[in-house]
Amino acid sequence: MKEIENMTRAEWQVMRIIWTLGEATSKQVIEVLERKTDWKQATIKTLIIRLQKKNFLKADESKRPYVYHPQIAEDDAIHQSVNNMFDSLCCMRKGKAIEDLVKNSDISKGDIQDLISLLVDKKKTAPENVECDCLEATA
Repeated sequence: MKEIENMTRAEWQVMRIIWTLGEATSKQVIEVLERKTDWKQATIKTLIIRLQKKNFLKADESKRPYVYHPQIAEDDAIHQSVNNMFDSLCCMRKGKAIEDLVKNSDISKGDIQDLISLLVDKKKTAPENVECDCLEATA
């Protein structure tokens, strides 16, 4: 699996567009980002080139203009990103971090129901308390 830790916030914005469209030309990406940001065309092209060098995007060079395809699935990138962030948190604070995400995110009713079901199942095997792991020696 590609390591997404080195994907910048700006690169994430480019990838989100390409994931949503399934594939895109640089012109399509530029049109969307020029509406959403104050970035210049050259900046956006640089981001696309960087994503290619990091192997997150691949250009179909048999067509003009080039059509860019994601080389990492959006779900995999999200999973990796969330787990990387949570790995840096104290075990005792992960619940509060999830609570903060739920409070401050737009979530559909369907997603809320899925979370409720997941939490009900998780509660069956959850410990009473989670111990701090911040000072634990790592082997």
